[in-house]
Amino acid sequence: SSGINAEYGSVPGVGTVISGTCMRGLIKSNDTLLMGPDSLGVFKPIVIKSIHRKRLPVKEVKAGQSSSFALKKIKRGEIRKGMVLVSLNSEPEAIWEFESEIRVLHHPTTISVKYQAMVHTGSIRQTASIIHMSVQHMRTGDKAICRFRFIKNPEYLKVGSRMVFREGRTKAVGNIVKVFADAQAPFRSNKRDKLKPKYSRGRRRCKSYNDRTNDEASAVIDGTDSGLSAILSTDSNKADSNTDTGSNIAVTPTEL
Repeated sequence: SSGINAEYGSVPGVGTVISGTCMRGLIKSNDTLLMGPDSLGVFKPIVIKSIHRKRLPVKEVKAGQSSSFALKKIKRGEIRKGMVLVSLNSEPEAIWEFESEIRVLHHPTTISVKYQAMVHTGSIRQTASIIHMSVQHMRTGDKAICRFRFIKNPEYLKVGSRMVFREGRTKAVGNIVKVFADAQAPFRSNKRDKLKPKYSRGRRRCKSYNDRTNDEASAVIDGTDSGLSAILSTDSNKADSNTDTGSNIAVTPTEL
C-alpha cells in the first residue's frame, strides 16, 4: 500500500500525478490498485501509467521508497490528501470512528466529550471529534482511551498507527488501538435548505401586491349592486341638500 502525500496535481501531457511513500510490498507500472476512500467510503480501481523516482522513470518501487505515480483516466478533483493505494485483494474498509490511547502533552484547561481537534496519522490530516472517553475529563499529563469520529470524510486506518491530536496550543499523542468499520457517517442536517425562502423577497412582494389588487377588484365586482346603489343614494342626498340650501340662499335677498 502507498499513502498519498500533499503533492498531487495535473501535469501537462501526462495527466493526474500523485506522490507518496510505498509502505509495504511492491508497486509496478501498469499495476491495477484500489484508491480511496472517497467521501462515500468507496475505493476506486485505478491503473498506474508510469512511475518516477528522483525525477527519473523507474519500473517499480519497493517498501520505504517515495515516488510519483501517473494515473490513467482519473481527474484531479477525485483525489484528496490522505487517500491510499492498496492491492485489489486487500479488501480495504473506510473508517469513520476509531479508538486511541492518548496522552495529553499540553492543554490550557480540560478536554471532555465533543472536543474537536486536528488528527494527524500518516498522510491523514482531518478534524475529529471525541465521542467517548474512559475518564470524565483530561488535563495536561493525563492519559485515557478516547473514541474519535471524523468530521468530513472516512479514512483508511490501521491498528497500531501513531497519531498526533492538536488544536492551537493543545498537543496530544497516542496509538490507534481499535477501528470501527461498521460505524455510519455522522448525520448532517442541511439548515440552509430549511431557512431558504421559496421565493425571493421581491417576488413575494409582487405576488402579495397582485393578490391584494385582485382581491380588491373582486370585492368591487362582487359588491357592484349594493356598493353602487349606496354611492348613488349618498350622492343624490348630497345633491338634494345642496339644491335646497342654494334655493334658500337665493330666495332670501329677494324677500328682503
